[in-house]
Amino acid sequence: MVVEDNPVIAEMVQHFLTKCDYAIVGAVITGEEAVELASQLKPDLVLMDVELAGKMDGIEAAGSIWNQSRIPVVYLTANDDQETIARASLTEAYGYLHKPVRERELDSTIQIALNKHESELRLEENEKWLQTTLRCIADAVIAADSMGCVKLLNPAAETLTGWKQEEAIGQDLLDVFKVLDCDTRRPAECAVVQVIRDGAAPLTGRTRILVARDGTEATVEESAAPIVNDSGHILGVVLIFRRIAS
Repeated sequence: MVVEDNPVIAEMVQHFLTKCDYAIVGAVITGEEAVELASQLKPDLVLMDVELAGKMDGIEAAGSIWNQSRIPVVYLTANDDQETIARASLTEAYGYLHKPVRERELDSTIQIALNKHESELRLEENEKWLQTTLRCIADAVIAADSMGCVKLLNPAAETLTGWKQEEAIGQDLLDVFKVLDCDTRRPAECAVVQVIRDGAAPLTGRTRILVARDGTEATVEESAAPIVNDSGHILGVVLIFRRIAS
């Protein structure tokens, strides 16, 4: 979809798009029209002029389109001042083309924007699959980053620790998963600490006393494994634990 209030530029952009085999589902000249049409047509991408006639400029329109439909926007503008660029960056812009627009630059920018958006959609889908899987498994799971800050708790972990995920995210894992040695009842080192500190291989089957947020205790079996990137650097760690008979 093309949003451009200069008829000469609008015609030129549409000509370039047609030459590059893109289908133009709509062309409008105001921000208000852009928001309404994008909601109706759900285009794959919007080419948005920053300075538009009417009360809503292109940046405001792009923000509304993204918030309503998560449609990627590439800006068309002759204005490259820092304030405009800063405002545009807050709307999840996928590209920034300066006028006069060139055909090759337009085509490459659109391709990059579409590929980026497709990758983000795949990532979101994978995250939804992961979240659904974690909610369904019986074992408790906590994921933390390489600094030991909590990134995720599944419902089973919420039940055993007494922490809700929204409260635990960003907290030190050792504040959420407090454990004691089963024999001495002294504070114990959980498997995550060793994995992060030593870059250890997965640790499995250690028994600890878990002290929940409200002070109640449960005997648990804990295991931990590092999350590593292709270079072998630890990005985080996953802690899995379950209640066992004391």
